Amino acid sequence: MTLRDLDRGARAIITRLDVDDPRLRDKLHARGLLPGTEVRVLQPGDPLVVGVDHSRWALNGRDAARIHVDPVVHRRRPGLLARLLRREAA
Repeated sequence: MTLRDLDRGARAIITRLDVDDPRLRDKLHARGLLPGTEVRVLQPGDPLVVGVDHSRWALNGRDAARIHVDPVVHRRRPGLLARLLRREAA
């Protein structure tokens, strides 16, 4: 799966970059887009806008298709009321 395949709000970990051009690789690395980094899709499409840490970066679709990712599935945490009720039941 590539970064271009993700929907708005999706989070993923970058697994590898299929980049032969050293200038493009350096540009992506300078933006923090390297293996092991978690990214979030802020705007899908072309250009694709991703959030990395506290930064936002726009990538064209061709470059986004070169960034391979594994989606991150976040489990929803129970709300405060559910935790309190569970605590009282115990």
